Order: sequence, then C-alpha cells, then structure tokens
Amino acid sequence: MKKLVDGTKNMFLDISAMGKGLVYGFVMVALLILVAGVLLYGILYLRNLIF
Repeated sequence: MKKLVDGTKNMFLDISAMGKGLVYGFVMVALLILVAGVLLYGILYLRNLIF
C-alpha cells in the first residue's frame, strides 16, 4: 500500500514539475521575442535618425 501511495505522490510531483517547466519555457520564449523586437526596433529607429 505504501508503495502505491509513494508512486502516486511521485507521479503528481512529476506532473507539477512538467507544468512549471512548460510555463517557464513559454515565459523564456516570450522574453526572447520581446528582446529581439526591441533590439530590431531600436536599430531601425537609430538608422532612420542617422540616414
């Protein structure tokens, strides 16, 4: 019985860790897109000012 409870507990802990990793991955990709967009906008804006 203890083995069944431990197995179920470990399964739920693994699922929660996978969920946290998924959210973390989405946040990192969103930040990457945001930073790339800001850099692109800044470069094009400075190029427009200079030339």
